[in-house]
Amino acid sequence: MILAEGSRVRLRQIERADLEGAAGFQYTLSILEPLTHLARLTDVFDQTGFWTDDAGAVAIEAGGRLVGTMQFYRAGMGLHGYEIGYIIHAEADRGKGYASEAVRLFGDHLFAQRPACHRLQLIIETWNEASARLAEACGYQREGTLRKGGYSDAADPPDVWVYSRVR
Repeated sequence: MILAEGSRVRLRQIERADLEGAAGFQYTLSILEPLTHLARLTDVFDQTGFWTDDAGAVAIEAGGRLVGTMQFYRAGMGLHGYEIGYIIHAEADRGKGYASEAVRLFGDHLFAQRPACHRLQLIIETWNEASARLAEACGYQREGTLRKGGYSDAADPPDVWVYSRVR
């Protein structure tokens, strides 16, 4: 099922054929567990299709092939919105505008389909200037820094920036 389409990418629901390509990237289809083992990915896909009331994952497709994945999930129990995460899988596919178009399209889709959603946010590690520029180009504003809020190093979590786009 196609959710949104732009000039560079198409966003669609995850299909069984996408699972192997997504397995190499931790936490890209679920924020709850890494889902890097194909058997577990398949189990979760069979149970939910990677789409629930409060979370979901989509395929980023360009030129008829899977180039990345993105997901949304509740930003916090008291917040009226979602956090979005995204990744373009192959280094060779980065820098082509796929991610920026996907982030814009997905945000527009979530706002249109979920009237109770008033806020979308991105959490970006402070070293990731490219993602920060992408967020700003997509209409997100930097709100501040979450000290030790990153997820890439559990032993010493890095600082992150919080970006938001509001309805």
